Amino acid sequence: MNRILTYYICSIFTVLSCVAQTQIEIINADKISFNKKYNKDRQVLTGNVKTKHKDHFMSCDSAYYYANENKIEAFSKVHIWQGDTLSLKGEYLIYHGNHQLAEIKKNVRFHHNEMNLTSEQLKYDFNHNHGFFDQKAVINEKNKSLKSNKGIYFTSIEKFDFYNEVVIETEKETLAADTLYYWLENEYALFKSNGSIENNKINVKAQSGWVNQKEQKAFINKKVQITNLDNNSILHADTCYLFNEMNHSISYGNTLLSIPLDKDTLYLTADTLLQKKRAEGNLLEAYPRVHFKSINMVGFCDSLSYSTKEENLFLNKEPVIWLDQFQLTSDSIRILLNKNRIKMAFLNKSAFIASEFDSNSFNQISGENMKAYFHENKLSNIEVIGNGESIYYVEDEKKNEAVGVNKIICSNMNIIIKKRQIENINFYKEPDAILYPISRINLNDLLLKGFTWKSKSDIENIIKGKMNKYNLL
Repeated sequence: MNRILTYYICSIFTVLSCVAQTQIEIINADKISFNKKYNKDRQVLTGNVKTKHKDHFMSCDSAYYYANENKIEAFSKVHIWQGDTLSLKGEYLIYHGNHQLAEIKKNVRFHHNEMNLTSEQLKYDFNHNHGFFDQKAVINEKNKSLKSNKGIYFTSIEKFDFYNEVVIETEKETLAADTLYYWLENEYALFKSNGSIENNKINVKAQSGWVNQKEQKAFINKKVQITNLDNNSILHADTCYLFNEMNHSISYGNTLLSIPLDKDTLYLTADTLLQKKRAEGNLLEAYPRVHFKSINMVGFCDSLSYSTKEENLFLNKEPVIWLDQFQLTSDSIRILLNKNRIKMAFLNKSAFIASEFDSNSFNQISGENMKAYFHENKLSNIEVIGNGESIYYVEDEKKNEAVGVNKIICSNMNIIIKKRQIENINFYKEPDAILYPISRINLNDLLLKGFTWKSKSDIENIIKGKMNKYNLL
């Protein structure tokens, strides 16, 4: 019984809904005729045709009016408008009055406020206030151009949902994606799949994110790649926030930054990377757990900063650098570059150099401070400044084994490197040297204070893992 009652109630509402439909009104036509042979319901309107339905009007050269279907088929110079803010023009139209749906084709021009769209086809739903197209459309609004092969426009909020080969061009940048949602008034875009941002400073790629063109900032994630056009450095990350007119960025998650050097590339990764473009020189900051690698250098530190103007690279909090077989440590390290080449390295406080003699023995040099000099990106000599000490193994070259240990205390030293080996050590200011036979030296005397040995391969593997993730190997 309840089901029957429900059925009758629904039927009554359906009938009332049909009765409530507003009929299309013919305001003008130079000629109205019928041809019952072809269609007894169809009226043929010719010459200065003008109609009205609810709050929107239509004009054209000629039209067919189907009263029973509450439908108009219009031809040539078709124009639909609603107030003075919305206008549709084309050469062919089918308008379904019961659904307030306009299907317009051929040389379509759609105008709403300051937005102008051109295409070969568009459907507009006056009931829900949105238009949709599935052929290529070009939209111009203020100082921007938008292109897409498919999309929906919501007039009430001035928003586009674009699908398939979306491109937005402004005076400052080009934004593209497979899928993109765009709010005209706020100049705000939300994109998905194969997104890109290009301007005269950077080229950006990501799989999703948002862009605020008015405030010149963006948040992007998934397979982020940013190319800096100033120095051709490339940043990879999971997530990145760009701000301050796209001049600053914070990146995190699987970060990997590649910086071209002279005949080399420096690869750097950390939990977080901060980059700033400044008039006084660009700044890079990385923290924590910083790892980096080039052909001749591998390193680790807790935080790092690099200024392009001074070409200074600062490594802070227990930094470690491997230069060939030499491990360098100190409280902090400053590397000075010159035209993308390593010129000098300053080891500040508790400076230490170590290298493996064999798997259990280490040559060591310690001092208050050290200066490392480079020639063509290769270590050439190291100055030890203050409180110098060294332990150096003496080798029997014929037997290829250690025969003694040379322990020297000297305030200042100069270590000469040739062919990636220590060729000579010069000692200054009254060195105190003792040569111990290997069999008589106390094991406790084989390590200088502050000695530590890190795993170079662990750092290399971390960098290689990131490079493999981004297909750089």
